[in-house]
Amino acid sequence: MNEPVAVMNDQGLAEICRLLERNDMLISPDAIWLSSRPGFYGHLLALDAIAVSRQRALDILCPDCGTESMRPQPYSAPASQPYRGHCPECGWVELTNEQAHYWQVQPAKLAKWLSVGLGLAPRYAVETVVDNVLWRLGEIEHRRRRHTVFFARRLNAMSEQVVAKLTQLVAPGAEVIITSDDPASPAGTALSDRLLIPLRAIAHIRKAGLVIENLEAYLTRPAPVQESAETSLRLMHTQRVALIDGQAIDLSPQVYLFLKILEDADGDEVHKRRIAEGLGLEPGATFRTADIFKRHKQVYTTFVGKDDKGHYWLKPEFVILERG
Repeated sequence: MNEPVAVMNDQGLAEICRLLERNDMLISPDAIWLSSRPGFYGHLLALDAIAVSRQRALDILCPDCGTESMRPQPYSAPASQPYRGHCPECGWVELTNEQAHYWQVQPAKLAKWLSVGLGLAPRYAVETVVDNVLWRLGEIEHRRRRHTVFFARRLNAMSEQVVAKLTQLVAPGAEVIITSDDPASPAGTALSDRLLIPLRAIAHIRKAGLVIENLEAYLTRPAPVQESAETSLRLMHTQRVALIDGQAIDLSPQVYLFLKILEDADGDEVHKRRIAEGLGLEPGATFRTADIFKRHKQVYTTFVGKDDKGHYWLKPEFVILERG
């Protein structure tokens, strides 16, 4: 019984999102022919939502008997069947490209579909920001605020790289990141304070492209607050706060500068004389942590180590040795 096109399209987007979250983004030809739904994948192929990759499968099941394994080999046959494989049961069997190669999703193609569906093309060219992970689609305006729109995959695995690039391109709160992942997945990562929108919630496949709906609903309400017990200095530079058990604690200018001096030392000890110079204290003035941490004792005890010789350092678990 043939499935309705609308149902296949909706299920197709779900399958595309699933494949986008895989590292290789590939699906084996066996998985297609043995899925009981080859017509479903053929429909997505016809829409150009997925494609036959250049990577040949090493071993596949014989399409005739479905039990024996064979290796696809190039074969000087008609263009419709350019491969063949030897089956111990059936002998030589001719194979099509679709039977011999892995199939794959095309994230760059999906990024272009999103650009068109959002009305950003041709005003903006789709730009790769992190290879095979993050694309910049352009800018939209909503209630007199401009937002830079991105498309992303595998955010949970690539959060640090993505945040490093986002910091260079857009201020926190001015981004819209449409993702193939579950937006709750990056909770507790460096992306937990960014606006993440699930692709499946706003997009529908229609012929060779995407129709976008309900995007404004995400822009007119605050991003979901992720409950977290995070303790870090991740938001120290962008929001001037320290996170302790998920609570954001405002940092005074002096405390911020003190922590930055320690951060720049990458975990090494810093003597109080150098700290006094970095804080701009008068020559000969004595540096005392009590003077700047009167209202920040919890921040001091959580993040800072000290010895009895006047050396201070960031505790190892809060040192970021690689900063992009």
